[in-house]
Amino acid sequence: MPAPLKPIQLAGALPRDPQFRAFISQWMVPPREPTVEEAAAFIRTACEIDSRRELQTNPAAVDRLNRFIRRPFVAWREQQHQPA
Repeated sequence: MPAPLKPIQLAGALPRDPQFRAFISQWMVPPREPTVEEAAAFIRTACEIDSRRELQTNPAAVDRLNRFIRRPFVAWREQQHQPA
């Protein structure tokens, strides 16, 4: 099993994940699948940071990444694989 991604790596990888973009599309106005850059901006906004680099030194931003991005996305992704 690969080692978990560091917060800065996770914040860099998620915007390129089509599943993640589908997940955050529910918050887009109008509803649509965001671009990679829009997904990255979504993460920065949710974490209250200007740059992913801040995740290396800002524990509050890492907490927001986990609470508002990672955990809800994992739960959503698991729900997508449940039988109807």
